[in-house]
Amino acid sequence: MMTGMINNIFFIIFPIVLYQMMAGAGKRNFFVDYRITMTILFSISIILCMVFPYQFLTDEYIFDLRQVPMIVGALYGGPVISAVLFLVSAIGRILIGGDGMYIAILNQFIIAAGVPFIRPAYIRMGRGMKVATVFIISILSLLFNMFAGFLLFGDPIHDIIGIWLMLMLNQGLLIVLTALLIEHIVRQELLLNTLMKHEKLESVSHFAAAVSHELRNPMQSIKGFIQLMQAYDYSRDKQLEFHETILSEINAAEGLIDDYLIYAKPVYGELDRMSVNDEVCGVMKLLRPYANSLDVELFCHPAETDIYIRGDRQKFRQAMVNIIRNGVESMPNGGDVIARIKVQPAKVAVEVADRGVGMTKEEVERLGEPYFSNKIKGTGLGMMVTYSVIHQMKGTIIVNSEKGLGTVFKLVFPRLD
Repeated sequence: MMTGMINNIFFIIFPIVLYQMMAGAGKRNFFVDYRITMTILFSISIILCMVFPYQFLTDEYIFDLRQVPMIVGALYGGPVISAVLFLVSAIGRILIGGDGMYIAILNQFIIAAGVPFIRPAYIRMGRGMKVATVFIISILSLLFNMFAGFLLFGDPIHDIIGIWLMLMLNQGLLIVLTALLIEHIVRQELLLNTLMKHEKLESVSHFAAAVSHELRNPMQSIKGFIQLMQAYDYSRDKQLEFHETILSEINAAEGLIDDYLIYAKPVYGELDRMSVNDEVCGVMKLLRPYANSLDVELFCHPAETDIYIRGDRQKFRQAMVNIIRNGVESMPNGGDVIARIKVQPAKVAVEVADRGVGMTKEEVERLGEPYFSNKIKGTGLGMMVTYSVIHQMKGTIIVNSEKGLGTVFKLVFPRLD
């Protein structure tokens, strides 16, 4: 008996556990999401329960738990699902045959036809009321079987009442546990969705605060110069000087907005086949005058053969500029920044190493976050954009750093043949 009962319980619980494993974020309507898959799984549960029944207390009674997935499917899936599950159970019961076949089919029909009417009210119930509802439905279903057996086969109720009470307790407890498990899954999904929504709102809030803070400086400068030109009659040369300053501040504001847009929703031009050697060493050459002004030497060690990746050339250069500039600026007393291109099976790695101030483990973990920077006047936009660009190119970033010893950025990309 115990083996058969455990098998039936497994047949019922397995689809629910499988649902939890495959359900993604936002899927909190049990049975409605993945409707076809769940219907198939519950149909299999019903068939397996009927194929592997178990004897209960006496050899005269063979019992199974097919009503549990039928009731649960009707309550959470609706009338269409209920009809499908009824057809599966009815066909299966006809194929099995034996005494009580018509009673079983009639009972299943009543469940399939009646329970979906309760569904709208059931969905709005609290967890306690839902548990009580499924328990009552299960008991009423078994009571129907008991009285139908008495009327059709003359089974004396006083002789079988003990067996049926045990059956009611058995099935009732299992359907309660099943409902609790489903409600737990639904609640976890609801909490996850709420957390995701909260994180999105928090991110938007931080972005708004960061943008407003960073834009305020150029806007105040522009406002100040315009007020000066309105209040005083400056010479033409002085006005042109003010105009140049205003245009410079506007360009700075536009650059800031572009950085945020690249992070929030990168827009790529044509994806080119790029030579990693040419692009990385080209950026190093471009930044060499700037690095020399800070007493920093730049060295590029290309791969022995040309290695190609695919991406937006301009965005890739921007990402490399951000990484190399950070390396240069991390060495206030001068030093070397070395870039190496290494070939890996099906991949290519670009390593940029410096001997700068380095970072702690906590600082490394926060790299790429909005408004986080190790620089006094930094906004964190540079690394934020860099991480976004590299990820959009299907690349990965690995950062190894130690305080006082320097940092190594390792960028790994899929390699083109």
